[in-house]
Amino acid sequence: MKGDWMKRLAGAALVLTLVLAGCGGEESQAEKDLDKINNQIGDLENKIKNLKSENDQLEKNIQIKEEELQKLQDTERSGETDSKDASEDGSSEEEDAES
Repeated sequence: MKGDWMKRLAGAALVLTLVLAGCGGEESQAEKDLDKINNQIGDLENKIKNLKSENDQLEKNIQIKEEELQKLQDTERSGETDSKDASEDGSSEEEDAES
């Protein structure tokens, strides 16, 4: 009887050892998966930072272009006003000469 009990205990110990070894392998795989996911997260964070930087630069470029456009429009309006003033001045001078 003692022999059977010892065989069962040894078998249980063997099964427990195999189960623990299997769990250890799963933890190892889980750790590898977690490391892989953390690396992917790090890569994504870097991409996000790069995109934010590019976006900031694009926004600055847009602002510069809008300011240039505004200056051109102001210059164009100023030129139209000068032309109108000159034509109005010229027509009034012509009217004075006719009278």
